[in-house]
Order: sequence, then structure tokens, then C-alpha cells
Amino acid sequence: MARFFTLASGSSGNSTYLGSASRGILIDAGISCRAIGRALADHGMDFSQIEAVFVTHEHIDHIKGLLTLSKQRPHLPVYGSPGTIRYLADHGSVAPGSYLIPMTGAVEAAGMVITPFHTSHDCAEGYGFRIRTADDRLVGIATDLGRVDQPVREGLRGCELVMLESNYDYRMLMAGGYPVYLKRRVASDNGHLCNDDCAAFLPELSAAGTTRFVLCHLSQNNNLPSLAGGAASASLGRQGRIDGLDYQLYVAPRSTAGEMVVF
Repeated sequence: MARFFTLASGSSGNSTYLGSASRGILIDAGISCRAIGRALADHGMDFSQIEAVFVTHEHIDHIKGLLTLSKQRPHLPVYGSPGTIRYLADHGSVAPGSYLIPMTGAVEAAGMVITPFHTSHDCAEGYGFRIRTADDRLVGIATDLGRVDQPVREGLRGCELVMLESNYDYRMLMAGGYPVYLKRRVASDNGHLCNDDCAAFLPELSAAGTTRFVLCHLSQNNNLPSLAGGAASASLGRQGRIDGLDYQLYVAPRSTAGEMVVF
């Protein structure tokens, strides 16, 4: 059976495990190696089970632990878009001689097939991932995106489990203390996805077969789990979907390991 859990999810660090009980991959390594080890241990796992790291983009909250990890495990493959891999190599984000692999199509790792798709974000070249697990389950991951466009729709459609950004509540962002330029950046089409836009997309995913939703990358300053989860539940409810019957909804915690989803 497939196993999925977030190690951390927020503006201060992001990392996610996907695989089986014995082998898997990390999506991002945006927390320290020590924190990654603790989060894995919380679910009875350790570094020896990680067979590759897939990086969504180069922002520090997604690569913070990568330099140390690549020093400790120099032969661990690190995958990402060509733009992301160039950035990692050019900016010393990984140890010299690290096993960096630019992705332009599907690759295999830990018995799974990982297919990238582009996301709209102000980075070198952002990716989301559509993953077919060893037991033929489909998982979609899209974090840090300013809008739900066609590549995202195609990448996530039909996935049984979808992890999708629900970064900010628009009213909290506009009323908060961020400078105007930062508010515009967050709310732009190349920034982050708000609760309302995330929620509006969920019924479409549900109609295509998604039964498990994981809301991720919640802002510490401009969101609350209750607001993100409430918007998602309300949107699905308007389409007649019942929580616990038609779908399961998880809100990823910011700085601790999330619940393990086994499916």
C-alpha cells in the first residue's frame, strides 16, 4: 500500500514523503536534515529508505536541507526541472559532485513513475508532479503556484490523492502588515494560491476521482487551518460531496509531520 505524509509544509519549510513502508522519495527538502530525520522517525522510517529527492523549485523553503543531505548521501539522485537543476548547481545549493538530474519527462524512482508538469510561480522553472505508485495509485502534488492553469489541471486530474497549495486568505493578506509590493506578489498569477481559488478547483478534482485532499503551504501570517479547511469543505459541500464519505480532507501542519495517509 502507498504511504504519504508531509514532513513540514509552510513558508518556513516544505518536505513530503511518498512511497511504501520500505522505500520512497522526498518531494523537496526545505527543512534541516535533522528535522527530516525526526519527521521520518515519527512514522517509523529513516534516511536509508529515501531513494531520490524531487525538487519543485529553488526557493529556500524547499531546498534548505539539500546541501547537508547531498553531503551525507552524495549518490542520492536529485531531480528537478532543467531551470531548477541549473540553479542548484550554480548557487552551491548542493555539494560538489552531487547527482543532479534535470527532468524533461517521466522518470522512475523507488518503484514509482514520476511525471513533471509546469507550475506558475516566480522561480527559475517550477514543477508539480504526477506520480504513479508501485501499486498503481495516482498522486498529484502542486505547491507554490499562482493559478490553476491547464498544465496543473492535466497533471492533477484523476489522481486519487492530491496535495494542493492553499496559501492565504485574501482578506487576511489585504488587511495584514505586508508591504504593498509583497501583497501584490503573493496574490499575482506567479505568486501563491489563495484559499478560495484552491477550494474552487476541488469539486473538479473530486468529479475526476480524487478522494483525498491535502491542503499545503499555509501562510503563517495570512491564513488559518480553519479558514483553508472551511473553504475547501464548503466548496465540496456545494457540489453535494460529504466529508468522510465522498472524500477525506487533511490540512498539512506547518512545522511538524502530518498524518500518514495509507491507501
